[in-house]
Amino acid sequence: MKYLVTLFALVLAMASLTAQPYPFNDIRLGDEERLDNLISLMTLDEKIRCLSPMLSVPRLGVRGTRIVEGLHGLALSGPANWAVRGKGASVTTTFPQAYGMAQMWDPDLHRKAAALEAEEARWLTQNPAYASAGLIVLAPNADMGRDVRWGRTEECYGEDAFLTARLTVAYVKGLQGDNPKYWKTASLMKHFLANSNENNRAINSSDFDERLFREYYSYSFYKGITEGGSRAFMTAYNRYNGIPCTVHPVLKEVVIREWGQNGIIATDGGAYSQLVTSHKYYPDLESAAKGCIEAGTTMFLDNYIGPLKEALKDSLISEAEINRAIRGNLRVLLKLGLLDAPGNTGNPYLNIGITDTVAPWMKEESRALVREATARSVVLMKNADQTLPLQPGKIKSIAVIGPSADLVISDWYAGTPPYRVSVLQG
Repeated sequence: MKYLVTLFALVLAMASLTAQPYPFNDIRLGDEERLDNLISLMTLDEKIRCLSPMLSVPRLGVRGTRIVEGLHGLALSGPANWAVRGKGASVTTTFPQAYGMAQMWDPDLHRKAAALEAEEARWLTQNPAYASAGLIVLAPNADMGRDVRWGRTEECYGEDAFLTARLTVAYVKGLQGDNPKYWKTASLMKHFLANSNENNRAINSSDFDERLFREYYSYSFYKGITEGGSRAFMTAYNRYNGIPCTVHPVLKEVVIREWGQNGIIATDGGAYSQLVTSHKYYPDLESAAKGCIEAGTTMFLDNYIGPLKEALKDSLISEAEINRAIRGNLRVLLKLGLLDAPGNTGNPYLNIGITDTVAPWMKEESRALVREATARSVVLMKNADQTLPLQPGKIKSIAVIGPSADLVISDWYAGTPPYRVSVLQG
């Protein structure tokens, strides 16, 4: 019996020990001190895995989060199956494409749309019935849409640098919220830089001078970071003045050192391997890994682990460089409250999806916001004889003509809407 009591006491002591929070969980410490502690406790393998879009350190109790698409509403299914083979799929509020949203010329309404998207991301991440979304949202697209032949034009806000910057800032602020300490979600902007040519868009070079860089192509990213508060962005596939954007010196020289970007710098999907296969900028993936880390990359959307380990083995990369890279990723987790000790009540976003039982996309105010944004996104070019708005008392019938009259078509970056209203139905 004495042996059993001693054993029981030992088990309780061990449970208490494992439940004890680490210094990085302590919100009373400074951010950098917390990050220092977390990185010091991580193994090299854990550090390498935190260069991926699935940020977590389970051994230390850091559940972390993942990236999700969200250019005009959270995408957790849709035509591209962003839920990953149906796992965790859910309907979500869908707004008009970003190109249509830009036609509102209304940063406040834009911010409201992003705030609802962030609400749904938190809800679907934290609600135990779903637990499927992520808190790092790949939005907005801050690229300049200077050529309508570009296949990604509908993702951006158009060709006007001022408008794009205003809407970028609004969307970032909507996604991240207005709490001084915590973010509702993290805004990861796309695609730095000048990713707006269609032909050979993965390898061609966008060439321009310093003034065009400062006043046009980078302006919306600059504002998104310095005014909006985003601390994450994705580099582009193409080259800028002959150098692939994935490893361009401008990342460190301007974005990090001048603008203060100290969070995530992600490659685009497959862009790391394309440095070897398409750009032929490096002879092998180990050298490309070295180039990415040295340029400022902190997150690979690619199969990087094997070559990166080889680069470490051959001393092309040091563990100290890995530490610097993951620090930015972990800083984003800190801002999301994901490094806090369990039970911390200071984060105002922790109850989303827990205490509220009604899904955001089911609320009448959400539907009203979508209706308003959709109506505001329609551009009336001409209104001869003041035909619009239609007057029911004077009209006997209306013809809605065309093969798409009764369709609502989703784009590649859309989720699955909770309901659809076609032109004919409307």
